[in-house]
Amino acid sequence: MTTPTDTRKPVLLLVLDGIRPDVLRSAMEAGETPNLGALADRGEAVWDAVSVFPSITPAATAAIATGEAPAKSGIVGHAWYDERERRVVIYGAMTETVMATGPIKVFHNNVWRMNRDDLHAATLFETLHDRGFDGACVNFPVRRGPHTHPVRLKTVGGYLKGSRYLGPSVEGPKQYFMGDLFYSQETGFNGRKASGGVFRSAGINDEYAARIGAMLVRERSAPFNLVYFFKGDSIAHHHGLEAQREWLRTADGYAGRIFAAAGGVDGLLEDYAVLALSDHGHAPLLPGRRHVDLRRIPDLKVSSGIKARFGRNDDAVVVPNGRSALLYLADGIAREGVAESLVGRRGVDLAAWSGGGWANALSSTGGLRFRPGDGPRDPFGRSWELEGDPRALDLDLAGGMFEYGDYPDALERLWGCLHTPRCGDVVLSATPGYTFGEVSGGYHKASDHGSLHAEDSNVFVLAAGFTVGEAAPRRITDVAPMLLSHFGAGRPAEERVL
Repeated sequence: MTTPTDTRKPVLLLVLDGIRPDVLRSAMEAGETPNLGALADRGEAVWDAVSVFPSITPAATAAIATGEAPAKSGIVGHAWYDERERRVVIYGAMTETVMATGPIKVFHNNVWRMNRDDLHAATLFETLHDRGFDGACVNFPVRRGPHTHPVRLKTVGGYLKGSRYLGPSVEGPKQYFMGDLFYSQETGFNGRKASGGVFRSAGINDEYAARIGAMLVRERSAPFNLVYFFKGDSIAHHHGLEAQREWLRTADGYAGRIFAAAGGVDGLLEDYAVLALSDHGHAPLLPGRRHVDLRRIPDLKVSSGIKARFGRNDDAVVVPNGRSALLYLADGIAREGVAESLVGRRGVDLAAWSGGGWANALSSTGGLRFRPGDGPRDPFGRSWELEGDPRALDLDLAGGMFEYGDYPDALERLWGCLHTPRCGDVVLSATPGYTFGEVSGGYHKASDHGSLHAEDSNVFVLAAGFTVGEAAPRRITDVAPMLLSHFGAGRPAEERVL
């Protein structure tokens, strides 16, 4: 372990994928999550922090790891259209999407390509290493770092001999653990007799994450430790928010196991600063007619599906991302016209696009265009130049300021999405209760996320063990700047301009 020359505490960062803040808060108030509750009691709890847009796991976890919105991180969702390669890139999705795409190809995209090729911004692991602080990572998808880790799983190693997709190693922090696939040291936790094996996702599961997390704390392995729990997201997708709340008892037990490795929460906070947060929320879906099919758009010839691409006469490629969708338009197709043809359609809440130095949003209540500049200030201190109807994004203006309504931090999040070709020409956000599904045509039945709406976008943050003045982040893009500042390795969170 690298030993800092000052007295800054090491950091433990726990990311609980897809946990709605109101679900956790209700469970905590009912005494169902005593370990996370103890963390909140001893520090600061934020119940209305904000994710990025699209509020999809790859984009959100990249934001946590880099401090950048999708336009700068390069990771815009679980699927996007690569105009250079003329194909849809899929990092991960429902089983039917993975099987239709090809499991090895998706595995390659998620484990190798996303970090190696598509991630544009430096990660916490890279920046901290440059400042002399080692990192440790368990199962987190965005983990690029300066150390090489060979594939450990024999079945993957055998496939490598004839593969044009998989590589023999990945780059990550000094300590990197991803189930049976990668591990920096022998722990006894791998394989079917422990927490791994083919029937337990090769160890890429939450029990394994808790066991490794406890080991890292017990051994004080690194100044910065990131442990990722993802089952709560999957449970919400398939069984809804009540089931997610039930699962929080298990998640709290995993947290308690890590805390116990330091003698309990008080012992942990003597030695560590701790952040626990979710990356996005979840929106319950209607019991029927929940899916919004974008294969037909008025007056356009649309290419969709896992093999979507621009053919000779195609006007648009459509890439659904849960409750958001990315639309890529052929030359000569007007963005505003496409947006107008879709807003008001069942399940389409709003459309956004950029042009002429402005970002544009259109909803059933009107249109608004905006850019950073002289004008009213948002709750985070940014000034915006506004033209049009603020009700389009549910903005409440008063006295040179404005508050957000149903779309938290909407201007910043749209600005941070629209300024990259990877997000396409028009981006859609679904009405609560609806989903655009996935590129395979499948869709979740109970709950989904991805939209600009608060249901998908609000996250929780628990922070304890930090010094006075180290406030809990209010946006997931503020996590990395806060932690870099904690280690004296970078600037604190501040206003953002692309």
